[in-house]
Amino acid sequence: MSGYMRPFMLCALLLLACGGGSDEVPDVSGVWEGELAGAGVELRLRASFTVDDDGITGTLDIPQQQARGLPLADFRQAGDSLSFVLPLDQGRAEFRGVVSGDTLRGLFQQNGFSGSFILERTSMEEEAASPGGEEVVITGDDCVLAGTLTLPSADPPHPCLVLLSGSGLQDRDEYVMGFPVFGELARILDASGYAVLRCDDRGTGGSSGDMGSFSDSMLVYDAGLMLDHVLNDPRIDPGRVGLLGHSEGSTTAFALAAERAGDVAFVISIAGPAVPGYELLPSQLRVLLPMQGYTQEETEEKLQAQYIVMDAVLAGDTALVDSVLRAQTEEQLQRLSEEELASLGDLDMYIEQATGASAASAKSLWFRRFLAVDPVQYIREVDVPVLCLYAELDVHVIPETNLGPMEEALADNPDHSIVVFEDANHLFQEALTGEVMEYAVLESAFIEGFADTISAWLESL
Repeated sequence: MSGYMRPFMLCALLLLACGGGSDEVPDVSGVWEGELAGAGVELRLRASFTVDDDGITGTLDIPQQQARGLPLADFRQAGDSLSFVLPLDQGRAEFRGVVSGDTLRGLFQQNGFSGSFILERTSMEEEAASPGGEEVVITGDDCVLAGTLTLPSADPPHPCLVLLSGSGLQDRDEYVMGFPVFGELARILDASGYAVLRCDDRGTGGSSGDMGSFSDSMLVYDAGLMLDHVLNDPRIDPGRVGLLGHSEGSTTAFALAAERAGDVAFVISIAGPAVPGYELLPSQLRVLLPMQGYTQEETEEKLQAQYIVMDAVLAGDTALVDSVLRAQTEEQLQRLSEEELASLGDLDMYIEQATGASAASAKSLWFRRFLAVDPVQYIREVDVPVLCLYAELDVHVIPETNLGPMEEALADNPDHSIVVFEDANHLFQEALTGEVMEYAVLESAFIEGFADTISAWLESL
């Protein structure tokens, strides 16, 4: 759920231009997931490598560009260095990186465009297939949503849940660092006798649409299209349709349930914020920055800069936003070694690209709304049954910040339940620290008791 941290964390990606540190040839088999960044562009990547006696073969998925299974070529491996090429009609894309354990990071070039990429191995094997279901296409005024409707084996009509993903562009399985969160939820809900609709976010996978004014209202509109689709399906019981939102998707679920009270029978909030982004972001930084090695003094300086940026965004002072983010980028470069700085190439160009990417995110309509909108205004209006699940080690939606406001907002709702899972992260995996980079090394499964809690609550409705 990296979208919450994008204004400051975009610049934190470090590069290694070439390897040579080890003569050992690591096994690169498996599925690798991560991001490519440069020139104001961020793309999620998912690569699958197979190693056999004939060498390395592989494919690449770029969900935001609706590209899946693109064949890779010209693999070369020497020691810990790995390079490969993505042949495209618009010009071959070259990747050169270094493997360190389950991390592959390096440089990307295509037609004069350069950037960096970092991939984390999420599995030594091919990805497990997502739960089966019907392909659906939902057409709106300015978008087309592609998704999957999973139907249980019992006779219709079925109760149904519509799944709404967290911040950032997600595919229908909400696949994060090797863990298909919504794919697994679909399995749980199917076993409980519920139909499930999950869709690619617009601009991702098979979905498309106008992204020029992307904001919370657009998310609610798209969720409404999904709700209408299942309400108009004769196999779905229209009186038992609920919404399940993860992270920012929780706010979308509450907003839609408040807007269409007669159509939504219940809400499940998973790691749902209960404070505006203006409070949520600093709470994240207080946890994340010390994990990244920042001292208490450095953390306070970062927090002060974060408040300056947020105040400038709300005031419409774009010049101040640019100035502070540029200073942050330059400060981060000062923490790098000479070798790391050399790997970045033209530093002036790097600063322009990194600052531009961060500023574009900070000045977006979505971010301004994210800072200003208080989820509590929607939560208080919802009078249907609500289940809220929080994770003790969540570094994105901190329980200490959100649990109290959520309890207060639901105080007048007689049919609500709030559960906190100890030792769980933002994805509700069993975790040690909750840190984002830990996701990839954890088992791709929910913590014990998570599925049973949801199933038992649904059975009680």
